[in-house]
Amino acid sequence: MQPPSLRPHQKLAAIYPAIVVLGLLVSKLGNIPDGYFSNKRNIFNVYFVKLGWFWTTLVYLPFAYLVISDQNVQRFGKSTVRWLMVTLYWFLLTQWAFGPSIIDRVFIATGGACDFVQLDENPNPIQVFEQVACRKQGGTWAGGHDVSGHCLLLIHSSLFFLEELSWLWYTPSYNTIIRKSQSLFIVVGSLLGLWAWMLLMTSIYFHGHYELLSGTLFGLFGWALIVSTAFGC
Repeated sequence: MQPPSLRPHQKLAAIYPAIVVLGLLVSKLGNIPDGYFSNKRNIFNVYFVKLGWFWTTLVYLPFAYLVISDQNVQRFGKSTVRWLMVTLYWFLLTQWAFGPSIIDRVFIATGGACDFVQLDENPNPIQVFEQVACRKQGGTWAGGHDVSGHCLLLIHSSLFFLEELSWLWYTPSYNTIIRKSQSLFIVVGSLLGLWAWMLLMTSIYFHGHYELLSGTLFGLFGWALIVSTAFGC
């Protein structure tokens, strides 16, 4: 049995692995000096990427109700189900999966641990299996395979929007639709543009190539799952 072929709009998914490869090539061959985006405290990283699923949700739900569903409650309900499914994937991968997130479990399983100096009054080793908890206790998350959560989130969010916008490819009157809801399309386009740019910056300045690769694969895998399940509803 032959695997199903990609629909025309789905071929655009190749843009995101290409951005990661471009960033890696620039970082290895371009001798790029540190700059504003090499600092993790830059405003786009702190207030947008680190809150990436908040922004995805904030932009998507109004767009789904006003544009995709055209204020039809039943269609909006289906859009909400799709959003819940992709949110669950992001949550299990990055936040909690009946304990540590899947990314944290990968890190621990590949030899990683939370390293920190033990206090004299508490000589017993402290077992920490979550990156957030480790950093809150002043430890360093080190030694394992650190899947790029930024890479995963940015690709996962972008491909979700790609599928949600896919009907435009097959709608002859798409120009009229875009003009009617121009401001909402600008917001969605701006978010996708920011995600693409920050994916490039992440690929240039942060993580090793294997960590970027695993983050990319997890992002693409989530897309493959939602295409095969969620978008049937």
